Amino acid sequence: MQKHLRENGNIIYGDISKQESSKITFNGTNNILFLASRCFLKKTNITFAGNNSVVFLGDNGAVMLNITIHTDSICYVGNNNYFNPFGQRSLLLSERKHIIIGNSNLLSHSIWFRNADPHLIYDINTNTRINPTQSIYIGDHTWIGQEVAFLKKTFIASGAIVGAKSVVAKIFFSNTANAGNPAKEIKTNIFWSRECVHNWDSNTTHQYNLMIKDDFKYTYDKSQFLSPKAIEEKLDSLKTANERLEFLYDALYCNNNKDRFAYFKDCEYDIPLPSYEKKFQYLTFETITPKPIIQQPEIKANTQEPQATKISLDSLKQELVSKTQKLTQTKNQLDSVQKELNLKNQELSLKNQQLNSKAKELNFTIRYGTAKSRIHNHLSYKLGQAMIENSKSLLGYIRMPYVLSYIKDKHKQEQQQYQEAIKKNPNLKFPTLESYPDYKESLKEKECLTYKLGEAFIKANTAGGGHNYSNYPLLTSTLQKKCVS
Repeated sequence: MQKHLRENGNIIYGDISKQESSKITFNGTNNILFLASRCFLKKTNITFAGNNSVVFLGDNGAVMLNITIHTDSICYVGNNNYFNPFGQRSLLLSERKHIIIGNSNLLSHSIWFRNADPHLIYDINTNTRINPTQSIYIGDHTWIGQEVAFLKKTFIASGAIVGAKSVVAKIFFSNTANAGNPAKEIKTNIFWSRECVHNWDSNTTHQYNLMIKDDFKYTYDKSQFLSPKAIEEKLDSLKTANERLEFLYDALYCNNNKDRFAYFKDCEYDIPLPSYEKKFQYLTFETITPKPIIQQPEIKANTQEPQATKISLDSLKQELVSKTQKLTQTKNQLDSVQKELNLKNQELSLKNQQLNSKAKELNFTIRYGTAKSRIHNHLSYKLGQAMIENSKSLLGYIRMPYVLSYIKDKHKQEQQQYQEAIKKNPNLKFPTLESYPDYKESLKEKECLTYKLGEAFIKANTAGGGHNYSNYPLLTSTLQKKCVS
């Protein structure tokens, strides 16, 4: 990793070439900006307005933040967070307090964080200050809506949702939905998933009516819980920006425990930090110092042009023609490379479409099975299969009426149970057979001897008035010959 040394003891860790329309300003001394190896800044402004502070940005694609940080404060943003590109998020850190944001959060646009009021408010009777600055903590896998305002003393535990235009200044628990001004808990025992519904068709909507994963249900684990109070006490005990950087890397960045910020009502809050391994010390850095500015000598105008310095017009024309030819050749090469890239992009797009199609088919099969299995569950197929198996022996012929009667009664019972189930929960209803990926292949099952034998049996039994189980051997033999022919 690169380590860029700046003036006044300021340091940038990471690849600063991964910037797009971004600006980093150091107005103070001994500050640190840490960019993880897969951090990409886009339209981001970071201003160090004080001294001895740390901004730590984890592995995130297209970080879009406006950060202003004052003396002795920490701004930490973990990994795999999504920043909505249609607007900014503003973070203002004051009076030695912090903003800590975990992993895999979804942050809409026009969100702002302020951990100070920032002007002073006093009790009229005691003249003591009553609005101290306090830190803000956001856990993992939280969904933050548009135009939310986060104030001091906020802690959003993992798995929580905060609705649009909310004003937050308290603790909200895991797997809850919260909204309002001031924000309040409006629903418990929920979890959310990151899929976006904007362009879904009806089949996709139906597919996601039931979530088969439990990945986002959180559990309080005292042995792994990163208490914001314990983090505050640890940061207060560290005196330098470098000490705080090492703590953030070891205790937060390298900690992938799912339930580290999971918290619920009445759970123990004031507990020490879990132990962690010190890994920052093993990182290696390529130190890069700024190049000194070389003053160019002043060139004074000379009214008399020496003959020795004159360049002929023909020579300039020849040089211009040569450079033009080289540029044309380079352009042709670039055009050729661009065509190759376009072809490869088309191939990749086609492969992605094929993979997405296969993934949809797999999800559909996992949830609803196959069309072939549905046909095997038809009464005709069940009866035909039983008739074939029992026609192989004399004992089978003898017990065949009882077997067929049992299959018919059990099938009827299963159908009744299915109808009762979908009345209670319509989402349990199977889709039409034509919507299955293997529908065309499954039609072959209806043409096989097993299915036709059972179908013919049902018709013969119905024509005979039903429940006429006499002379089964002759009936079975006749139906088999009829189906074969």
